[in-house]
Amino acid sequence: MKKRPISGVRWWKRVFKPCGLGARDTLRLEAGMNLYGQEMDETISPLAANMGWTIAWEPADRDFIGREALEVQREHGTEKLVGLVMTEKGVLRNELPVRFTDAQGNQHEGIITSGTFSPTLGYSIALARVPEGIGETAIVQIRNREMPVKVTKPVFVRNGKAVA
Repeated sequence: MKKRPISGVRWWKRVFKPCGLGARDTLRLEAGMNLYGQEMDETISPLAANMGWTIAWEPADRDFIGREALEVQREHGTEKLVGLVMTEKGVLRNELPVRFTDAQGNQHEGIITSGTFSPTLGYSIALARVPEGIGETAIVQIRNREMPVKVTKPVFVRNGKAVA
């Protein structure tokens, strides 16, 4: 007697476990990937979204809409996305303010665009849009408490291993 082949639906249910948008968002954030509407949209420069690699600057005489504005940003600097890692207990969430003092002693403020607890790492991580000049540490205000955070490159996990 031949064994009956398993149906696609039954096979799918046996092999795969469903996950929701929360799992997708956590994995995206751990990988340091932008989310449209959070880290980027039509009002945010590709340079401020760490997407400068998508701009075809060459040849130098190549003209495109917005080139002049992008060249000014490239020359004078713009905001940038950085990674944040909690050094104490707490969870970083989007829209929390990020404050830091630059090397000249000037106060600056940015904002968290995405943040969550990372189950892979065991601590809270975030992406934040901040002005140029941020150092290795900053302060995030969580429920009227100033919490220290470590500033990193905006990639936290690569191939299942911590990089931040």
